[in-house]
Amino acid sequence: MNYNKFLYHFTKSLLEFMLFGGIIVSALVPIMIYKAVPYLPYLKGIELKLTAVLMVSGIMAVYILWGLRRIFKSLVNSNPFNTDNVTILRRIGTAGFIIAAAFLAKCFFWFTLATVIIVIIFAIAGLFCLVLADVFHQAVLYKEENDLTI
Repeated sequence: MNYNKFLYHFTKSLLEFMLFGGIIVSALVPIMIYKAVPYLPYLKGIELKLTAVLMVSGIMAVYILWGLRRIFKSLVNSNPFNTDNVTILRRIGTAGFIIAAAFLAKCFFWFTLATVIIVIIFAIAGLFCLVLADVFHQAVLYKEENDLTI
């Protein structure tokens, strides 16, 4: 039981830290890019495009963390098999696809192998969330059917 308490508090703290840290970093992206251009001359001319890609992906990452936080609260406080979690998982999957699309667009003006890997990872994560949303939807249907029995 102590292990579960520790894991719960550790996960909750990590989620909170990542959420608020993500908000701060996303807000500071334009300033960081502006400050980096004099020291990194290869960013000259693409700083606006790079800022747009990083802002979109940062906002979507914060949205994903916010959704995970809501799902985590439902795991602890109530039944996790509800339609709200299905909707959240579908939106998280969509956010993953948006991040993949943003980095795919980045490949057209600054191609790196890391960018391709990020596109693949977030596309797979988006698919995983959509499949998980369908699994949760089936669980909701089974739960409702079971609740109506007896």
